[in-house]
Amino acid sequence: MIWMWEARAAVGRLDELCAWAVEALAGREGEVYLSRQPDADLVVVVLRLPDAAPPTGYAAPADGPPRAPLPAPPAGLVAGSAHEWPFQQVHPAR
Repeated sequence: MIWMWEARAAVGRLDELCAWAVEALAGREGEVYLSRQPDADLVVVVLRLPDAAPPTGYAAPADGPPRAPLPAPPAGLVAGSAHEWPFQQVHPAR
């Protein structure tokens, strides 16, 4: 399973949100990407998890869609809400 997590950084907080994202991976396989835009700086996390082994302590919320197994960013780092989606890699086969 591959998770994509994306959030718009609060004004002036892109570097802090990026540092939080790197730390949030906690040694798991994944990447962090930045997009510097005139109207909205973005941080994207791609988190790769083995299909057969959900992360320890992860449970999908009962009241909504599944969420990426990342902690919530500290207050004030994100403008609006983060968005997250699960993906399944089909090519190249892993």
